[in-house]
Amino acid sequence: MQDDDERLRQAIRVGNIGIFDHDHATDVIFWSLELRQMYGWDPDEPVTIPKILTQCHPEDLDWVLVALKRAHDPNGDGAFDIEQRIIDRQGRLRWLLMRSRTHFGPGPNGRRPIRTIGAVQDVTHWRTAEERLRVLDTVLSSSAQAIAIACPNGKLTFANAAVRRLWGYPDDETLLGRSLFELWKIADEPAVALAQIRDDRIRKVEVPATRVDGSRFYLGVTAEAVCDANGALNRVLVTFSDVTDRKRLEDQLAQAQKMESIGRLAGGVAHDFNNLLTVITAGLDMGLMPLGPDHPSRVPLAEVAHAATSAAALTRHLLAFSRKEIIAPKVLDLNEVVRRAEKTILRLIGEDIELQAICGPDVTPINFDPGQVEQILVNLAVNARDAMPTGGRLKIETSNVLVDEHTARDAGMRPGPYVLLAVSDNGAGMTDEVRAHLFEPFFTTKGPGHGTGLGLAMVYGAVQQNGGRIEVASEPNEGTTFRIYLPAAKTVPQQAPARAAAAASGTRAATTVLVEDDARVRRLAESALISLGYKVHAFANGADALRAVPSLQPAPDLLITDVIMPGMNGRVLAEGVTAVLPDIRVLFVSGYTEDFIVDRGVLRNGIEFLAKPYSLDQLARRVREVLDGGASG
Repeated sequence: MQDDDERLRQAIRVGNIGIFDHDHATDVIFWSLELRQMYGWDPDEPVTIPKILTQCHPEDLDWVLVALKRAHDPNGDGAFDIEQRIIDRQGRLRWLLMRSRTHFGPGPNGRRPIRTIGAVQDVTHWRTAEERLRVLDTVLSSSAQAIAIACPNGKLTFANAAVRRLWGYPDDETLLGRSLFELWKIADEPAVALAQIRDDRIRKVEVPATRVDGSRFYLGVTAEAVCDANGALNRVLVTFSDVTDRKRLEDQLAQAQKMESIGRLAGGVAHDFNNLLTVITAGLDMGLMPLGPDHPSRVPLAEVAHAATSAAALTRHLLAFSRKEIIAPKVLDLNEVVRRAEKTILRLIGEDIELQAICGPDVTPINFDPGQVEQILVNLAVNARDAMPTGGRLKIETSNVLVDEHTARDAGMRPGPYVLLAVSDNGAGMTDEVRAHLFEPFFTTKGPGHGTGLGLAMVYGAVQQNGGRIEVASEPNEGTTFRIYLPAAKTVPQQAPARAAAAASGTRAATTVLVEDDARVRRLAESALISLGYKVHAFANGADALRAVPSLQPAPDLLITDVIMPGMNGRVLAEGVTAVLPDIRVLFVSGYTEDFIVDRGVLRNGIEFLAKPYSLDQLARRVREVLDGGASG
């Protein structure tokens, strides 16, 4: 019996339980030591009900009094079972669970309470934990972050509203009990994935996902393992996020960096190649001049000249892609350009393809290089034709669009007015993999001998160089649409005023200063100019030319200079020469430039320029034009 009493006392202490015994006849109340500690009373302090009630929480006092009265009511069952708050002697809030039973005996007017015995348990820590759980549940449920909890087998036990919104589920019932991996698609078996989460403790991935309505997005997943002391998996806490926008921006940045690297390579190759083509093109012209129409060498040399012209066109495409082709934009009516190009496009696509040109009303003029915009239309038409070998429909549309700041930020554009050129076909379409490489130079799906792979690279470069943007939408067997945003023209470019030719050039053979660092090009250009009747002073670099110009007699009428040269570049040379000879004309020559005579590849106003490679006829015409009325540098 003594052992049983000791066990009971230990259980009371461990359970943080106090007991009391109220003798109603003597009004003496026994309080155990544990109960006194809950209230903060001394071990020998007398106990009374009014004194106990002084520590009742003010908000609970009224209903506690009601419960106490009901427990002592002779007509009741004597039960007292409440959970109330008190303020202990140290001012701390405590939650107490009180249970007692009042026993009744005979009294003068019927039954009366004679004894109440009860127990009190301090449940403050439970109440605190419950409150924390409620707060946590509120936070999780109302959080904008999609949060889910899964049990060790991967079944969802919790998913907040953000999870439902992210996938489009109507309510909890459609989610709870499902596998976590119905949301997060994985290649491995669920057991393998759960084991990896357990071992890694935190796993972060980004994967494609599909909503209930079939729409696709990119899903960011952070899965954290909650394990017990033995390392066994208890729960998996998962947060989801829609990372589609960030992923798209990262992909755009990676694509832009890749294209920029390819562009630098293409531009460097084209620059050197243009010097070689200049020698070939102009040299062939000089070689053909003395040959009669029936000379046996004329046909093969003409074929070589034609091949050189084709090579020059390919090089221009490379330069357009790398945005190092020098362009001279003009204010254009895009609708007029489309109408002019229709005949050319019809010849290219053939009779089995229907061409629809839908020009929007009052389309704003654009500021674009005329040759480039026509080349864009031709290249896109050829691309569409190849996608429709058995015929189809090619549609060209123009319209005004206004790009707002949000759209511009996502697309990497400047906000403002644009003209939209849309070119679409109903041909074979393309896969995501093909679309990812679409604008890379030399990339083609046509097989050897069918195209150079530079047409769309040229389109991309020309659009970028002129400040526009190109987007492509395509699915296999669903056709392709190119949407090109061209900046609307702000002002009409002002041409530099023409200047009268120097008087000396009308009375004598003009004197030219030729500066070219490539020896082959320099020798050929010198011979060509002499053959055209000009007096030529040729130099290999700008420094030598600048030192010699002041002493040349007669004073030179024209400076012809390459732009990119070791040491002193052509722009600096021109500034030095015109400081000494203000009336000298300047003709810049280059395969491409950095930023010396152009702004991002756009020829500055008043600059006279001859692009490499050039023919003898082109050289003669440009020199005569500059001498007869061109602007000085």
